[in-house]
Amino acid sequence: MIAFSTSGSIQAATIGAAASPRGTLISFDIPSQPLASALDRYGDATGREVFYDAVLAAGRKSASVSGMLTPELALRALLAETGLSARFLADDTFVLLPTAEVERQPVVDAAPQAVRQRYYARIQFALRDAFCRSGAQPGRYRVVAVLWIGASGDLQRSQRLGSTGVSDIDRRIDATLRDVRPGEPPPSGFTQPVLIMIVPQQQGVTMGCGLDAASQPAARARP
Repeated sequence: MIAFSTSGSIQAATIGAAASPRGTLISFDIPSQPLASALDRYGDATGREVFYDAVLAAGRKSASVSGMLTPELALRALLAETGLSARFLADDTFVLLPTAEVERQPVVDAAPQAVRQRYYARIQFALRDAFCRSGAQPGRYRVVAVLWIGASGDLQRSQRLGSTGVSDIDRRIDATLRDVRPGEPPPSGFTQPVLIMIVPQQQGVTMGCGLDAASQPAARARP
């Protein structure tokens, strides 16, 4: 489990087990406690990984969760009254965002799938292009890029969740994210913020710097 603090304080814990499939009943015994430690307990029980800004968790307490519950119901109960909600990147990975921000967005993207995937591909190209310009190549780390894109296609705000463990590399990634240039307005009904996980590259795989957007494979969007 990884948390990113905008003040530079990084909290981290290792996932204790493989992620449990959705719908699996698990025995939970998590008393009400500071949210950060409750999320650690939840991650140990479910094998799920969460990325969040530690500033959001500071001063918040979880609800108590006990009994045989699915991971989904347990997470919902854990976050009750915290003002935070989960958005999933994959079945075993999610981020925490303010509930008010999540509720402003549709549950499912209103944009047609083909339009949505094309725009995701454009964002991925813009992100890759920013990394190519900066020279901050992805390394042996996992971080999440959170991007807010304006109606005119300009980047309004960016945030890194997670840490490489090296402050200088973290700063370079932050600068790189601020330099992302989508270059096109998001389609109507497009869910924001955009969440993109940056993962270690496989050996022998390059970022493809110098290739244009048309040569890139379409991004797979998660509804």
